[in-house]
Amino acid sequence: MSFTISSADARQVTFYVRGDMFGANDQQNAVVDRLRELDDDDVIEGYDVRVWNSRVRLTGTETPAEVEQYRAFESWADAANVDIDPFFTVRERDSFVDGTARELILPVMCLAVHGDDGLEAVAPCARGDETYTVRDCLAELETPDAPARRVTVPAED
Repeated sequence: MSFTISSADARQVTFYVRGDMFGANDQQNAVVDRLRELDDDDVIEGYDVRVWNSRVRLTGTETPAEVEQYRAFESWADAANVDIDPFFTVRERDSFVDGTARELILPVMCLAVHGDDGLEAVAPCARGDETYTVRDCLAELETPDAPARRVTVPAED
């Protein structure tokens, strides 16, 4: 599975990481190193690293930024006919303090590729038995002219 990440687009990559996953630091640093190389080689226009919590509440009056990002990823996944739910998990949690709450569990690492026309790729995602990983997305960024299927969700203002 792959997505066309057009070399004509001004691609901006956002790398989301969970700050609580100490065992994943080497993998996360390797991704940042590859993004730095892609940026230095002008393969991408730039990249951003954002740290997110391992879980966020879906119930309550406030909508955390992670939930808004998840919803944008869900819209893209629907348009691309892929599934992000194996990697972004919604669970109910019982607490004696505040009762039952719905939580979104976020992946350890996630890449989002934005082009001129909006969101072009999110990794990880899956279609059937195929998984599109962060590593797959980086490889596709390194070879943007490889034949693939383009799926874009318009940018929201």
